[in-house]
Amino acid sequence: MFQKYFSWTEARRFYAIGLPIFIAQMAQTGMTFADTAMTGQYNAEAMAAVAVAGSIWAPVALLGIGCLLALPPLSAQLVGGGRPDRAAHLLRQGLWLTFGLSLVLMSFFYAISFRLRIFGLEPALADLAGGYLRAIMWGLPGFMFFVNLRSFLEGFSRTRPAMVIGLMGLALNVPCNYVLIYGKFGLPQMGAVGCGVASSFSFWFMALCMFHYLRRDPQYRHMGPLFAPLFTRRGENGPRFDGALVLRVLRIGTPGALALFFEVSLFAVSAIILAPLGTVMVAGHQIALNFGALVFMVPLSLSMTATIRVGHCLGARQVEKAKVVARTALTLSVAFAVCIACCTVAFRQGIAGIYTKDAAVAALATHLLLFQAAYQLVDGLQATGIGILRGHNDTRIISFICFGAYWIVGLPLGVILARTDLFVPAMGAVGFWIAYIVALGFGAACYLARLRFLHGLTPEAMVQRVRR
Repeated sequence: MFQKYFSWTEARRFYAIGLPIFIAQMAQTGMTFADTAMTGQYNAEAMAAVAVAGSIWAPVALLGIGCLLALPPLSAQLVGGGRPDRAAHLLRQGLWLTFGLSLVLMSFFYAISFRLRIFGLEPALADLAGGYLRAIMWGLPGFMFFVNLRSFLEGFSRTRPAMVIGLMGLALNVPCNYVLIYGKFGLPQMGAVGCGVASSFSFWFMALCMFHYLRRDPQYRHMGPLFAPLFTRRGENGPRFDGALVLRVLRIGTPGALALFFEVSLFAVSAIILAPLGTVMVAGHQIALNFGALVFMVPLSLSMTATIRVGHCLGARQVEKAKVVARTALTLSVAFAVCIACCTVAFRQGIAGIYTKDAAVAALATHLLLFQAAYQLVDGLQATGIGILRGHNDTRIISFICFGAYWIVGLPLGVILARTDLFVPAMGAVGFWIAYIVALGFGAACYLARLRFLHGLTPEAMVQRVRR
């Protein structure tokens, strides 16, 4: 009976595929951690500016990046089905999509960066946050290009290149932060804006490294020129611009992108709503959010690995194996969540001390980390459930569940608890953390119910759903 719900063989595969993903994601999150921690050591105003600007940057950037998250399961299904040449064609269409999305999102960031005072921010804080946005937005095309190339490799279960390049990007980001924030080597002190410039440099460095790796790897030469001229009429596997395939990527990816947007925008809006309560409240809340994003890399890595493995199994028409993969992923997510929550509670004071020297900010952050520990238990389940559903190409339901969980349940409850005395005296940031836990618990229950429905279908029906 235990083997029906957990496979040690799959657990080892999760380790082999997922550990490099985890390290790569930690490296990317490490950039955000470095921005927050290093600006926090610079001054509280700079950290608050990065927090507010990040609350706009993260959901909007993830809206674009989320559209590309259809690429890993589609690539894995093509490779599992014995059609790796089509994965190369898919990669080229992802490049077209990256170009178009980057233009739209960069235009938005530029426009909104001059209008941050409409959120009730003090003029000085609005100017700092706007400068950070205008700096980091230039790195968005590079990061999306990196995600596109990484997705292609993930289809072949090759996750180590992204790990190595991600670590190289972090190794570049930290010294760039130091130089640009504090004005070393004759450069002016840029504070929060320096973080945005450093991140842009790092994103493009990672993209170019991944491009160089794929150009030189002999494994993919038999597929033809991966980066052939995009404006020729036809290639070996179809037109250079395949509108039907781009639309399919968008059809599968957009619901997942909206789900990411709904989730991250809940955190973003909460930071903006808390901004009028002062720098201490924003900074303490940001520390808890930033540490949460750091440890979220564990369930996120499990989720991404589950997407690859489930997609590969369904592409090879191994339906029962796909079910075992899903159950193994859920079991691992619960086990890791319990361990991380216990460590967070035990070391919360030390964690807060890493981010800030301000006693008031550290005290609030220490308190909020207790709620963050409880939040991790439901966050792991919902993240892994989303990854499994992506492996099935069953993404439309994800956007509906996320909207209901975060914007119908989470946001109203958070506003009521944080800023009003309707049920209890206004709780500030604590109220939002309680709302987060309730919202993600609701979402996790819905994802598990959907997964149970999919596992009840016949094998033919499951495979047919993936091929649509």
